[in-house]
Amino acid sequence: MSNFSNSQNLNIYYGIPHCHSSLSTGQGKPNDIFDYAKKRGLDFLIITDHNNCLDETIKSSSSKTSKWSYLIKCCEKYNKKHKSFVGLYGFESKLGNMGDINIINSYYFFKGTIKNLDNLILWLMSNPCILTFNHPHTAMESLGFNEDLSNYVYLMEVGNGTGNKYTRFEKRYYKFLDMGWKVGAINSQDNHKMNFGDSENLTAILCNELTEENIYYALKNRRTYSTESASLKLNFSINKIIMGDILYYKKGKLNFKIHAKDNTNLIEKLQVLSVGGKVIKEISFPKLSKIKYICNHIPNNDEKWYVIKIFQENNKIAISSPIFIERNNLLN
Repeated sequence: MSNFSNSQNLNIYYGIPHCHSSLSTGQGKPNDIFDYAKKRGLDFLIITDHNNCLDETIKSSSSKTSKWSYLIKCCEKYNKKHKSFVGLYGFESKLGNMGDINIINSYYFFKGTIKNLDNLILWLMSNPCILTFNHPHTAMESLGFNEDLSNYVYLMEVGNGTGNKYTRFEKRYYKFLDMGWKVGAINSQDNHKMNFGDSENLTAILCNELTEENIYYALKNRRTYSTESASLKLNFSINKIIMGDILYYKKGKLNFKIHAKDNTNLIEKLQVLSVGGKVIKEISFPKLSKIKYICNHIPNNDEKWYVIKIFQENNKIAISSPIFIERNNLLN
C-alpha cells in the first residue's frame, strides 16, 4: 500500500486480479498463494480458477465440498485473520472462440463455454458481478460492441503473463474503447506456478482503505491502472473528475492534472492519449522520480476518452484507466 497525494485522499494498493491455484491448472493451495503474495508485498490477489474444474469434489477437514465452496471458505477465513492483505475469488470461462473472461464478486459460478451471449446476459442479470476481458487477442475483436453486455464488463487486461510470456495488449484496449466499451485498465500475471508477485507487472487500485468492499468498488468504478513497476504511483483527473469516471462536457477547456511518482524506476516520458491511441499531449523528462503535469486541452468531437501512458526506465510502461467524455448539451 502507498499513500499518494490526491484530492479524494485515496490510497494505492497493488495486486493480481487473475491467477490460478491447484484447484484447476495452477500450483498451490489458496492459503499458500495468499501467504506467498503477501510476502512479496502485494495487497490483494484474486484467484480465478477455470470454471470447468470448480464443481469437482475436494475433501476439506472431515467433510467433502466442491472446489468452488472450498475456495470461498479459504478466502473468508484468510481475510478474517489478516488485515493487511485481501484474498478474493472468481472464475475464468471461455467466451466461445473469442477468448476468455473472468467473473468476480459472484457467489455462484457456471460450467462450460459461453456459446450464447444472451444466456450469459440473463445469468448476469440474476448475478450482478464484475466481468473482465482477459488477454484479449485478435479473435476478441469479433465480439464487437454489445450494449447489454457492456453493463457488466468493467475491465480489460492491457498486460498479461510473467517473464518471457508477458504480453502487452494496449492497442486492442484502445480499439475496445473506440467501440464504446467503458473498460478500465488492469494487468494480470495469470500465474500457473508459485510465482505470485515475483514479476513487477501488477494492477493498482485507488480506494480509501483495504477491504473487500472497497476493492470491488474500485474495480467496478475503474479506479485502476496497469503498471509494470511495482512502485509506480499514478493519479490523474480532468476538471476534478478522476480516472475511471465519466465527465459530462458541454464546452470550454479540459484541465488535466497528472501526478506520478516512482523512486525505483524513474519516469522518462508522459503521454495523453485519445481515440485510436492518438497522442494528444507529450512531454519528456530527464529521468525524474516524481512529476506533476498540468495542461489544458479543447477536445475534438471524436475524443470520447483520455488515457495516460507513462514511460519509465528499464522499458516499463503504465496505462491508466480512461476518463470518458460524454457531451450533454442540456447541461448548463
